[in-house]
Amino acid sequence: MRQVLFILFISMAALNVSGQTPWEKNRDSLLKVLAGSKEDTSRVWAMLWLGYGYADNKPDSAVYYAKAFGILSKRLRYPVGMAYSLSMQAMLFSNQDKQDEALALDLEAVDIGEKAHLKIPLANLYNNTAIIYSAKGDPSESLEYYLKAAAVYKQTGDSGAMAFIYSNISGVYNDLKEYQSGYSYALKGVTLCRSQHQKHGFGAGMVNLSCSLINLRRFDSALVVLYETKEFAMEANDKNELVDVMANIDYAYVGLGKFSLIKANAEELMSIAKSVDNNDGICYALFGLVEYSLNEKQYTKAGRYALNALQIAQKSGLIHTVLDAYKEASEVELAKGNVQGYERYDASKDSIEAIILSDKILKNTQELEAKYSLNQKQSEIDDLNKQQKIQELTLRQRDTMNWALAISVLVMALIGFMYSRNYRQKKNLLLAKALLQQQRIIDFERETQLMAAQAVLQGQVQERTRLAKDLHDGLGSILSSTKYSFAHMKDHMVITKENAGVFERSMSMLDRSINELRRVAHNMMPEALMKFGLDTALKDFCGSIEQSGAVQLTYQSFGLDELPITEVYSAAVYRIVQELVNNILKHADATTALVQLIRKRDSLSITVEDNGKGFDTNILQNNNGIGYLNLRNRVTYLNGTLDIQTEAGKGTSVNIELSNMAA
Repeated sequence: MRQVLFILFISMAALNVSGQTPWEKNRDSLLKVLAGSKEDTSRVWAMLWLGYGYADNKPDSAVYYAKAFGILSKRLRYPVGMAYSLSMQAMLFSNQDKQDEALALDLEAVDIGEKAHLKIPLANLYNNTAIIYSAKGDPSESLEYYLKAAAVYKQTGDSGAMAFIYSNISGVYNDLKEYQSGYSYALKGVTLCRSQHQKHGFGAGMVNLSCSLINLRRFDSALVVLYETKEFAMEANDKNELVDVMANIDYAYVGLGKFSLIKANAEELMSIAKSVDNNDGICYALFGLVEYSLNEKQYTKAGRYALNALQIAQKSGLIHTVLDAYKEASEVELAKGNVQGYERYDASKDSIEAIILSDKILKNTQELEAKYSLNQKQSEIDDLNKQQKIQELTLRQRDTMNWALAISVLVMALIGFMYSRNYRQKKNLLLAKALLQQQRIIDFERETQLMAAQAVLQGQVQERTRLAKDLHDGLGSILSSTKYSFAHMKDHMVITKENAGVFERSMSMLDRSINELRRVAHNMMPEALMKFGLDTALKDFCGSIEQSGAVQLTYQSFGLDELPITEVYSAAVYRIVQELVNNILKHADATTALVQLIRKRDSLSITVEDNGKGFDTNILQNNNGIGYLNLRNRVTYLNGTLDIQTEAGKGTSVNIELSNMAA
């Protein structure tokens, strides 16, 4: 989640659009202003701008200037400077992850702003306080302060500031897992940024928009947003924002199953995160490599990446990232079939969630203590505010003139900037719309193909079921009755020795016919599958192969009995396993084999392995056999992927991943 801190938003924006970047030029210009200024509010603003600029370059210098203009503001009885001094110091504490100290200072700044009725500065302070609450893990308090800021900006008609607030509110809703609300607010913020041709805060809003889209499983739309945001962050040379963008790109690739693209993106993310010492970004790069390695069945590598991320997150105190690292590690163990390892990491994840909850309770207690200590200073602040009002009346007229001049310059600069950006923004929007339209067409074609395949398979299942019942209940009953009649006739008729031999052979042929009919009916639709479900049917099938002595076959399943699936899906999965086992019996010359089904959330992993002679996979590319075509069509219908690993003399491993099994 990205949130935007904007002390002096208007002032800093004016500096940026007037061409006074990079920072060194701004700094030199401000130092000249400071050297020639008197002990008045213009000196306060010069030091404030310097402190804000030094925040990203030399934090120690930023602290010096923040305290200096705060002291001067107290002498001048200037509440705006006093409040911004405290808020800037709070921002610097927050950057050092000292959220309790930061919150105490920001609440004091808010108190000054409320009593002095500072309007826009107070809204800025509300925003910054909300960000600190969010960093402390208290989204409810964070949302309350964002809404306070939004009310002020809406009252004053400040669309540019509203863009920041909408983006930040989106981040809070994402933390609360209310992704639809997060999407709505992020879209409002981004739309306002575009309409205002506003760069500052646009990237953070786009990152929050992509987070909402990913959690709403709209991965294609998220990628369109992320590609544009990546270009924006690269142009701005904002590597920390680039880290957030590329981490979300990995999540979108995973959601779309584009595992071939994850590795390159994760490695690039790793390089950028290391260059800015962003441990959180390094961990999410490792998570991307975990997902890629799992898809490639490189379980050892996946486990190593997950443990590396866990160590970095623990060392850096990134408790939420530690939680994600335990999730990744548990998925690795589950993919390996190590149920004990999966349960161990899953239990650790639950423990971390409990720690987060208890830590939040502790932080809430500390906040109450901080508020109590602030109340003791209330009387002192009230006395100070009475004296400030006199000074404010003197300075208000001068400030009004300064603000009017600054806003006039800003408007002129924005007009030129908006004209130059208009064509490019329209082009980007048209490109995004074209990409979304193309993806909708592809999705529609895919859904049409799946519906056709579903109709065919469902018809096959129904027809097989009907034929199996007709053979078993109809023809089977007739043959059994015929056999009984012949046996009854034998007991009541005198048959010569020669005719008795013919009779016995006829009875034997009748027995074989009955057994063959039962076998055909069972192959069409196993009775265990219809009555007891997929897991029992597969156990019976594998057990019959094991008892025949053709191969030593082991059957394993995990969580399959908890997976609700339709009759069509059950039949398709059963036929997939049946086809793979029959291939082992016919072609592999194997002595041992394994059939393993593992449920993972709403998907199913099927693994069939043998120690046989293996084969050349290129044969499959030119093979038009019905068995392989049926197998591939069933996997495609179930929205799955098929991976065959084999080598001459080293056996064969077939892995199938099926998604949306509950559909």
